Amino acid sequence: MEKKGRLLVVDDDHAIRKLLERIAQRAGFEVETAKDGADALEMIEASDYDIALVDLMMPRLSGYELVQRLSTRERRPVVIVATALTNSDLATVDDTMVRHVIRKPFDVQAVVTALVEAMQAVAAKSAMLTVADPTTKPAEEEKADEEEPPPVNLRAPC
Repeated sequence: MEKKGRLLVVDDDHAIRKLLERIAQRAGFEVETAKDGADALEMIEASDYDIALVDLMMPRLSGYELVQRLSTRERRPVVIVATALTNSDLATVDDTMVRHVIRKPFDVQAVVTALVEAMQAVAAKSAMLTVADPTTKPAEEEKADEEEPPPVNLRAPC
């Protein structure tokens, strides 16, 4: 199965973390997990992830704080929140950072749909950045640049 992207699942509940990991793996994602926001932040600083699926209520560093800290990073994953909280509780989350909210207990298909849509957003953003960057060359041009130029004859003709 083709891998769709890199996902970091962040939840302090081991059973939920494992369930989300299995759902995402079956949907074709490469998955790593973190037990709280502090571990997740360390992992995100060490490696790039396309998507972070984040619980809001966690010890040490909450999902709220994690989302806030991610907002200051240049390269950051698309954020999906998995929560049992109400809409009023979600009002304090930076909605410019959150792509989807999945309610607990969640429907497996809702999780897969949110992941696929988030990955499509990642791919679209990547395509836009490639088109917008005038220094990006097509593969054929890069190959041509790598070929050695013919030797130049610096001797004067006789």
